[in-house]
Amino acid sequence: MSQIKTYAEQATAYIKQCLLDGTLAPGDPIRETEIARHLGISRGPVREALQGLLLQGLVTGEPQKTRCIRHLTLQEIEDSYCLGGTLEGACIVQSLERWDASALANLETILQEMERQSRTAPGLAALSQIDEAFHDALLTPCRNRLMAGIARNSCAHISKFLYYKCWDTLFSPNEFYQRHAVLYEAVRSRDPRVIERALLEHYAESGRRLGLVCGKQED
Repeated sequence: MSQIKTYAEQATAYIKQCLLDGTLAPGDPIRETEIARHLGISRGPVREALQGLLLQGLVTGEPQKTRCIRHLTLQEIEDSYCLGGTLEGACIVQSLERWDASALANLETILQEMERQSRTAPGLAALSQIDEAFHDALLTPCRNRLMAGIARNSCAHISKFLYYKCWDTLFSPNEFYQRHAVLYEAVRSRDPRVIERALLEHYAESGRRLGLVCGKQED
């Protein structure tokens, strides 16, 4: 983990950790003063952190008003995942000419490591880093960095922070690996329709499951 250099980065990391450990949950207000006091900093860096989290889609609210942790409806969760799958598939298809033997070999190596880790992983949280490596490898060849960035952020923050506890149990570790093996085979086919369908189905199923699990926990 890289060293946190600024107070704003420290505040950002603290708020995200609060989401992971359940101290903050979707819909909760964010108390700038309490965070500043806890970290021993002024409120300025906290406001800066909140502005960054607003851009990431983790926080909502208007300037000069209390910011809140973003709360999504079930439809918004599914829509975000649908967008992520659509854009990621488009990124891969647009960069097919750059998917040479080396790029495929790199993706296969990551997939093999995911399979190895899945044998002992207690849940998806233990596979989050290898999951990010896999999807980063899918997007790296794409020259359209704006589209690639939106593809990664459209649902990554939803699953990894807003609804972390729900995401951790969506699939068994082995199911998780198998689902990514399907994506690898789709890319290896080099068929645009197969790739786009595989990515869309991959994300859509995650969005459906996440929405159902979160909905049950809120009932």
